[in-house]
Amino acid sequence: MLELTLFRIHELFYLVSAFIPFLSLMVIVYFAVTYAVKRSKRNKLVFLTILVISLVKYTDHWVSFRTSAPENGIELNVLTWNVQRLGALSNNPVSATNLQQLSKTLKSSKADVIVIQEISKKQTFQLIDDLIMDSKNMQWSNYYPGSKGGLAILLLEDNDWSLSKKQITDLPPSWKCVYSELKHRTGQKVNVFGVHIAPPKVTDFEVRKATKKILLGERSGIKNILRRYVRQAKIQTKQVDKINNLVSKFNDPTIIAGDFNSTCQLPLHRELRENLNDTWLKGGVGIGATRYWAGVLPFRIDYIYATKNIAITTTNIGKSEFSDHNPVISKLFIEEQKL
Repeated sequence: MLELTLFRIHELFYLVSAFIPFLSLMVIVYFAVTYAVKRSKRNKLVFLTILVISLVKYTDHWVSFRTSAPENGIELNVLTWNVQRLGALSNNPVSATNLQQLSKTLKSSKADVIVIQEISKKQTFQLIDDLIMDSKNMQWSNYYPGSKGGLAILLLEDNDWSLSKKQITDLPPSWKCVYSELKHRTGQKVNVFGVHIAPPKVTDFEVRKATKKILLGERSGIKNILRRYVRQAKIQTKQVDKINNLVSKFNDPTIIAGDFNSTCQLPLHRELRENLNDTWLKGGVGIGATRYWAGVLPFRIDYIYATKNIAITTTNIGKSEFSDHNPVISKLFIEEQKL
């Protein structure tokens, strides 16, 4: 009985954590409407208290803590983007057009390093041809054996940087991430991890269906969704733990970029922020939504993390015309080390 109760508490914790930003907004709106309807001192005090608490809680979302570029810093612009197979799975005829749009966007982004998720090997080679890149500046891996979709690290043609190492790292239970070592012409090295943390496997269609069943008094649907979400959350944590352990062994500046399929309130992100900086919290302003769940609720699930020996000046969220994710791009500066 106790074990079942603890499991349900665990389910509720993960669900509430994922929706905290949305719930906070709903609380603010509720008390704002309450005060507007009945302008009493009590309602005003409650509304202002809730507003102040929320502002303090999310200060780092609204106030940028970006730093200035160090005098001897080496600039490195990093972009991460889940391109959703360029629409090949849902509408294959438009994938060629979307590839051209992706190439155009990447060229205009002025990014040096690009980390892409949900892209096939064939699409990756088509992209590097379109970008007139050397294939040696590309690293790709599928997510698991037999998967056509995967993730890639691309280094745009640049006289200052080169890819000196390429590795594929296994993540539990049977997942992968890509790793490359960048080498600057000065000899400075930077580690780059491209990740796509396992998805929660809960669709908005399933949630809508389960919600309708709840209205009819049937709760089994939502219980199954919660259990599945918790199982996947545990897998996500294991994957991030392994990446964290790898990063802890590096001495060189390190960047982790990709689709984490989770909001920043979850424990796995708190663990990452112990040794790494979330570039959006340091260099961005606002919610930073990279995906809209059910096309409505804004969530930030795509991230760029950098070790604390990397200065973060700006981070921006781009727009996407063909993917359900928006790209994230950060301007970083690595302080040149004496070698």
